[in-house]
Amino acid sequence: MILFSRLFNRPEMFALIAAMLNGIIGVFTRFGFTEGATHHQVAFWKCFIAFVLLLFYCTWRKPLRQEALALHRQWPQLAVLAFLGIFCLYFFETWAFHEASIPLVSFLTYVAGCVTILFSAVFLHEKLTVYKLAAFAAILCGVYLIYSFEGGVSGSYLGIMLALLGGLGYALFIFMAKLLRMKGGLPQLIWLFGFGSLYLLVPLLHEGFAVPAGASLPVIFALVLLPTIGGFYFTTRAVEAGEAGKVQIIETSDPLFSCLFAFVLFGDALGAIGFIGAACIMGGLLLAMKNTPVDAKQETV
Repeated sequence: MILFSRLFNRPEMFALIAAMLNGIIGVFTRFGFTEGATHHQVAFWKCFIAFVLLLFYCTWRKPLRQEALALHRQWPQLAVLAFLGIFCLYFFETWAFHEASIPLVSFLTYVAGCVTILFSAVFLHEKLTVYKLAAFAAILCGVYLIYSFEGGVSGSYLGIMLALLGGLGYALFIFMAKLLRMKGGLPQLIWLFGFGSLYLLVPLLHEGFAVPAGASLPVIFALVLLPTIGGFYFTTRAVEAGEAGKVQIIETSDPLFSCLFAFVLFGDALGAIGFIGAACIMGGLLLAMKNTPVDAKQETV
């Protein structure tokens, strides 16, 4: 039991759980589009509903309420983080799913993660080791193999640009969260989703304010509970306790889970190259989660 607790409470495990939860974003977002919701509606409502749910829960729990109120002194930092991690990711990525295939968007979103790794090495003085570089390269290689030979990778130039912008915002969010020493927890998420809702309300009002109806509502609630609240909770916990670069590397495995969920839901199966890609990703994850003392002369780049 003690061994299991230590394993589960590692920041690498938090990042892996976040990647698993985030893996359903593409599939469920596409379901929402099928049921008539627009990309602006999906982006705003999953953020706003998450904000309302967490606000009620933390208001009911006195310690969480006090912690949330105490965060008002940090509102400028939280506003910046919400713009990068909530608005940029939700606005651009959700729109990208409307313009390009799920595999392409998922892959490009996490390609931008190299920004976190480089910035963390330069500004946070996190060691850029051979293990990290090998892990990131293996995961990207695996994702490329799966999506190039197993899935329908297609999309417009607009979709490509939107996915890259969403990924860049998320990469900067992970870096800035570590730089600003943001803690992970539900009170912090209230502020992030609150500011994020304000940002996302602007494009929704420009499009024409509307509330999703019918079968799109269960889809949005699934997005709220799993990747929105769950994904960001475990991401912030991972960044608080671990290295920003390592968190980004592990979360780069998100497309593997996205691909697996899509295969399960739509009845597809991986071929030989797909299994090779999956093996590359799993190998990269093992390297990223390996806790090994770093020999600066041999491993630091």
